[in-house]
Amino acid sequence: MLLRTFAVATALTASLALCFEGTSQPVAAETSNTTKPVSDLIDTEIMKVWERDGVKAASHSRDEEFVRRVYLDTIGLPPTRDEARAFLDDKHLDKRERLIDTLLADPRFGQHLADLWMPILRERGSELGELGVSAGDVMAVWLSEQFNQDVGFDETVSAMVLAEGAISANPAAAYYGLMGFPARSPNMAGLTSKHFAGIQIQCAECHDHPYEDAWTQETFKGVASFFTGIEVEADFYVQPIDPRVVTKPIAPRKALEAYAKSPDLPPEAVNRINDLLTYDKPQLIGDSPVKSRDTTVWRKLYSAWLTSPKNKTAQQYQVNRFWSFLFGIGLLNPVDDFNSLNEASHPELLSKLGSWFAAKGFRVKKLYRAILNSRIYQLGGSGSEGNERWHFASSAPRQLTAEQFFGALFQLRDGDSILKPFARKTISQYSRLRQFKAIRDMQEKNGEEVDESVKFDEDLLKIYEGWLDKMGTDWQVRRGLAQQYASLASDDERLHSDNFTLSIDQALSVLNGEVTRRLSDSRNGSLVYAIMRDNKSSEARVEALYLSVLSRRPNGTELRRALSYLKDIKEEGMPEQRGFEDLFYVLVSTTEFATNH
Repeated sequence: MLLRTFAVATALTASLALCFEGTSQPVAAETSNTTKPVSDLIDTEIMKVWERDGVKAASHSRDEEFVRRVYLDTIGLPPTRDEARAFLDDKHLDKRERLIDTLLADPRFGQHLADLWMPILRERGSELGELGVSAGDVMAVWLSEQFNQDVGFDETVSAMVLAEGAISANPAAAYYGLMGFPARSPNMAGLTSKHFAGIQIQCAECHDHPYEDAWTQETFKGVASFFTGIEVEADFYVQPIDPRVVTKPIAPRKALEAYAKSPDLPPEAVNRINDLLTYDKPQLIGDSPVKSRDTTVWRKLYSAWLTSPKNKTAQQYQVNRFWSFLFGIGLLNPVDDFNSLNEASHPELLSKLGSWFAAKGFRVKKLYRAILNSRIYQLGGSGSEGNERWHFASSAPRQLTAEQFFGALFQLRDGDSILKPFARKTISQYSRLRQFKAIRDMQEKNGEEVDESVKFDEDLLKIYEGWLDKMGTDWQVRRGLAQQYASLASDDERLHSDNFTLSIDQALSVLNGEVTRRLSDSRNGSLVYAIMRDNKSSEARVEALYLSVLSRRPNGTELRRALSYLKDIKEEGMPEQRGFEDLFYVLVSTTEFATNH
């Protein structure tokens, strides 16, 4: 059986190799050499299962396979044609290690991880509302900074769980702003346990868990009680809305019971009182009830358990989650469902990686460096037919996320002129507030009647605009279009998920949509224009187009077909750029472009 969830685990496994020993202090100059023992551990443990199951693994990935995959997995974007060409032409034996180090130091690394975590913290299909929009923007930027600075993930989690105050002053408080309004303690407990410990205890809110004896309704009440007193407040008459998290004391039980008997209480008040009466005895499984009645203490105790170096379940879940970002599946699946019946495909590897991750200060860049430099990650995509995906014997193709897909598309531009129309369409709520305020100021100046019920806080607006400025136009447009794009999914189950699956409607919206139309022409600012300008021969232009779109050079057959088509275009009296527009459209429409291969 796997770990008994919600029990504080015993000390770290003493039998770990010396490479797992260390301090939680950040390392000034991290390189692949410092994580090589862990890369070797990954290879050894995976290969044990190959030997046990008679698995024949794929060969080492080709450079053109690796370069596109590692760019997408680290910064969420494919390489530019110059970056792809430079890597493919590099003859140094350590060029992969050096590229990994470069990409992990790129500020887009944090942006990409924030893009991966945001749909987990708030499902793509959820209606954010005004509170959620503010929270979503600030949370994404704050998360990106946490990852780029390589702050220990335990510290990041703790900052969110313990967050107090206004989002404008404490961006970690945006975590609770994403949970909806009003947020209830059972929802907070279920989501936080799932998001950061991989424990899905939320079903025990209504009934005892069907196969986890320890997950009873009483257990859930004890866990949910840690979040009692937390409220998300906002003044909707001040713009921009600035949600704030506060922890309030709870009245004595007798006083609440007496108040509950008051006639004509609104339903919201009744529900609130029932929650306060139900969730007022915080307790972890296997531990004694918390004696303190100070609600500000309760959340601290829960956070201390969640981020404890002894909490092996949380460590393993977090490693499993980051592993799934790089391989498409975890070492345990579903990724966030740790329970006594769900066994990992490689339990020893998951246990050792979790312990190492904690011992090294929960450093995500260190974990990524170890995985990316492993032989397992760098396997090719073919040559391991007939094996299960969880054998990790080849690099399985993975569909790009919505953010990666639009990032890959907008990478295919020359300058920012093409980006401007989409920036206007994904204009932020703060820009709309500026426009609305300008209109109202003009109305006041002209002596017209205006709505005085809404007030503008200029200083607050500047703070939120500052967060958005950190995001930058490129990332902001990608996020905005990705949200619109994901909402086209007609399947509610897929829509309300932290995963992303391309639907027919989505595919058509891209292939026949404005993004592809603008990118595929040959006007100034387009990729075709830049390629025609910078390359003189048709062969060089075709190569540049393939490097730009697919991060590789065309093979012999592809080159001959492309040149033949361009020849036909010329013979029909049409300019060569028309043929390149068609070739661009064809390459962008391929499965190869829409996946990490």
